Amino acid sequence: MISKLLPFMRCPVCSHAVVVESSEGLMCDRCHAFFPLKSGIVDMLPNEAEEVITPFQRLMQTPAIVSVYEGMWRRIGYYLASSRSFASELETVLRITSTRGDAGALDLACGTGVFTRPLARSKPGLVIGLDLSWPMLRHARRLVTREGLDNVLFVRATAFRMPFRDSAFPFVNCCGALHLFDRPDDALKEIRRVLSPGGRFSVQTTIRPERSGGMAYVLERFIRFGFFNEAVLRQKLQRHGFDIVESERHRISFTFLARRID
Repeated sequence: MISKLLPFMRCPVCSHAVVVESSEGLMCDRCHAFFPLKSGIVDMLPNEAEEVITPFQRLMQTPAIVSVYEGMWRRIGYYLASSRSFASELETVLRITSTRGDAGALDLACGTGVFTRPLARSKPGLVIGLDLSWPMLRHARRLVTREGLDNVLFVRATAFRMPFRDSAFPFVNCCGALHLFDRPDDALKEIRRVLSPGGRFSVQTTIRPERSGGMAYVLERFIRFGFFNEAVLRQKLQRHGFDIVESERHRISFTFLARRID
């Protein structure tokens, strides 16, 4: 099944567009960089030491958090941010992505696959889940196997140098992560690069509360949980070549669908 990845891939080391399947993973046809298959997940992070892992991201990779991420952590966190159920948010994302076609989709910062699996059930095409965290990805793959989904593959890589060809996907989803990235502008540049012209990009992120009693400052300063100013985020998206076509705001939770513009 790993061969299904090949039409989407490029080498994250030299950016060569020809990546071939080897006996135990993928390999670049030019620089011969090798990307091993581990527990059914392709590891395409060539230099892990260069990645900045924030305190909040480290917390999210602990076994205790991974084990309760879908059943408790994500649901409680979303309710506190929005005053509505996570099921409602999932319904919103699936609704705004329902007409995005069947040619393949990327779930960026997929975590345990909380959006990857519903997307795969709603689309016949390949859905690729990308994340930096081994514990999250391993758990995600176990859940996909348990549910018998045969159109999902997982890749370990960074959002700042994704191992995908230019214009590889008509649709990218990134829910619950844009505000956690150490360099959101670099991530947005990469997302636009891998989106096809006119491609769509769905996001759920957090907006800075007007009053938080200092809590927002503590979260940003000490564990690097980020917030956006909504007006500034809209300007940032436009600057990076995105146009918001639909959005919903629930307290500090902001969900939107954007289109790549040229």
